[in-house]
Amino acid sequence: MYRKIEMNYPFVDSARQNRILAGIPLSDYARMAEHLKPVDWVSGQVVCEPGDALDFVYFPTSCTASLVSNTQDGDSSELAMIGRDGMVGVSLALGSTSMNHRVMVQCSGRSYRMPTHVFVEELSRCSALQQLALCYVQVLITQMSQSIVCIGHHSVIERLCYWLLTNQDALDSDQLRVTHEMISNMLGVRRESVTQALGKLQAAGHVASGRGKIAILDRGGLTSGVCECFSLVNAETSRLFEHVGRMGDLPPLRSVDDGCSEPEDGTLLQKYQDAYDFAPVGFVSLNAQGQVVQTNLAGAIMLDIQRSQSRAKPFQNFIQLSDQPRFADFLEEVLSGKCRRHCEITLCGTDHRAEIMVRIEATLDDEGQECQLVLIDVTQEKREAAQKLAREREQQEMLVKQPYMVWFKDPEGHLISANANLIDNWHQLAQPGRLEKVDAQSMPWNFFDRSSQPSARPEL
Repeated sequence: MYRKIEMNYPFVDSARQNRILAGIPLSDYARMAEHLKPVDWVSGQVVCEPGDALDFVYFPTSCTASLVSNTQDGDSSELAMIGRDGMVGVSLALGSTSMNHRVMVQCSGRSYRMPTHVFVEELSRCSALQQLALCYVQVLITQMSQSIVCIGHHSVIERLCYWLLTNQDALDSDQLRVTHEMISNMLGVRRESVTQALGKLQAAGHVASGRGKIAILDRGGLTSGVCECFSLVNAETSRLFEHVGRMGDLPPLRSVDDGCSEPEDGTLLQKYQDAYDFAPVGFVSLNAQGQVVQTNLAGAIMLDIQRSQSRAKPFQNFIQLSDQPRFADFLEEVLSGKCRRHCEITLCGTDHRAEIMVRIEATLDDEGQECQLVLIDVTQEKREAAQKLAREREQQEMLVKQPYMVWFKDPEGHLISANANLIDNWHQLAQPGRLEKVDAQSMPWNFFDRSSQPSARPEL
């Protein structure tokens, strides 16, 4: 079911690697994407404590976190694991404004955060988000109830296999960045027990354990040694998400004051809107004053702005100062109807990205009032071209400043080349009467003709 979601809804940015965000229709996701910000988590980081008010909800994409219960003596135990299948803050879907348990990062990676008030608003606007959130509540309940059985009835090595396999599925990676200490805290056992269990798995060739990381080498071997909890939780999780997938045909929820009616050709219009919003290149429309009228997601990412706050911003403000006059001339020609083929400029760096070079294709709209830009990131292309030019110049300077080789002729008339290190000392290295230095100007013309061919072996 997860693969089906990925195919139906392409990932425009990495936030869609999260299963909940991937299951939301593009028309709804486009609205939410403006409020999603990436955050990097490190192993052992505490995201929130019990009773803390939730300012953000989090959607992991390349990391995992745990709901952890702590005793007064400082001992801890993992209740449930949260990866790219779920979210932190799902209790908001049940009307709560805080978490009941500590949330601690297990494996380092990236997550995306959304302000709490935005998430609550979207729950009432997007039925898919509401369904997926409630589905994930049931997934967590399943994990928690099964963990009680697992702790009381299964061995450390069985539980470790469960933990490793669940993390691998949640991260979609064979490389886990985690310490033995972190695993022992999650399993509620001594660190030595985890080290011994990992040693057995490594000796069997199932894993490779290093400092701060574990590589899964043989998933089948881990599966053969895992307790039944792993298959039970996976089966229930798949069943729940498949059930939500079948509910996807329900009409979306609308606010009472929405005031929108779906046109007869709404499906076709939505396809065009999706093609615009999620195109791999940036689309930006400017008015006659050069101010931003609208942009798609890729364009907003390039400019590092929120789409809802992009209107009336001068496009010149995003351009490197030295390129602004050239773009102003380009825009004037486009608005006058004399469009150049393209214009290349550099967009200023921001807090979230370095400066980037873009190629801009532009045209007027049908009314001749707006300039429609297509922004293509050519940063890598330009860097490679600059590196190639620098190498060519270096080679040319080397040939000009220093002869690369000198030619000799042996008694049989064969030409022999020597590198530059032999040029100054060839008299001392050559035996008398054995080698004769050849002046290139005295060589027969047919030698040069043949030497221009890769397979030529010229002789005199």
